[in-house]
Amino acid sequence: MIVLFQVVIPIFAIILCGFLAGRLSLLSFESTSSLNNFVYYFALPALLFYSLATAPVDSILNVDFILANLGIIISCFLLTILIFRFIFKKRFPEVTMYGMITTYGNTGFMGIPLLVAAFGQEAAVPAAILTFIYDLVIISIVVGSFETAKALNQKQSEQVNFGVLLGMIAKTVLKNPINASLLLGIIVAISQVPLPEPVYVFTDTLGPAAGPTALFALGLGLSGQRSVVKNKHYQLSELLTLLALKLVALPLLAILFVYVIFPLDDELWATSVVILSALPTGAIVYVFAEKYRTLVREVPLYILATTIVSVMTISVYLVLMVE
Repeated sequence: MIVLFQVVIPIFAIILCGFLAGRLSLLSFESTSSLNNFVYYFALPALLFYSLATAPVDSILNVDFILANLGIIISCFLLTILIFRFIFKKRFPEVTMYGMITTYGNTGFMGIPLLVAAFGQEAAVPAAILTFIYDLVIISIVVGSFETAKALNQKQSEQVNFGVLLGMIAKTVLKNPINASLLLGIIVAISQVPLPEPVYVFTDTLGPAAGPTALFALGLGLSGQRSVVKNKHYQLSELLTLLALKLVALPLLAILFVYVIFPLDDELWATSVVILSALPTGAIVYVFAEKYRTLVREVPLYILATTIVSVMTISVYLVLMVE
């Protein structure tokens, strides 16, 4: 149980500090946006760029790691689609939004900061690669599904331009500053192009601020979510199913893939995959819900519910995986 006191409690104590700061009006709920923007556009890209640019090339091109994560994503995504198509009678492409809810985790604002706080900066490398894989695969499926369905509904299936579709997906993925920093870091590591020392000093100094700031902002954001709790536009059976898929099924699939199907030699990398799979649904899912006008009222509640419940489930996974 020593890991509970050395890792779990300090991490969630930072989240609690943010929550109390909001509830005691020490900081306004609106401050959450400023803190998140600092993490999203500055601190986290700096952390990920530095971690990948200085990482060994062999670790970045870890085939088993990539295949394991592809297997995890696709398995849970398909399982979600089957459940919501045949049990809850949802239609295409709406079922892909449910798939995004159960597979797209809050890696940027919770996962990477949590892993770095728990295991040190070396944990940022597997977390960064996993983040890019999840973005590329899940966003590609969702965008491709809705754009294809839109064309079919307009009876213009013969005019579906896959070049435009690929461009749209690439733009969506690369507009994310986190993904841009990942790609840049990978390019530097593989090409072994020497960068000026001030660049490394800058990123190494700025990057560590990402973890505590993101966790504090998460707590502050939770303090102002009372209106979301009052949301009545959802079915309890769907909510419980999504919670089970996101916080139980996905981590169990991760354990299966990284320890049995594609066993990873590095324990830190295996642990990182499991913990990141146990994350709550990421806020970017709401961006896609609004974009495609699907589950707009339900998604904020699903994000909040998975976030609150994950405080308990992630604690359990951390204790089990580390001990």
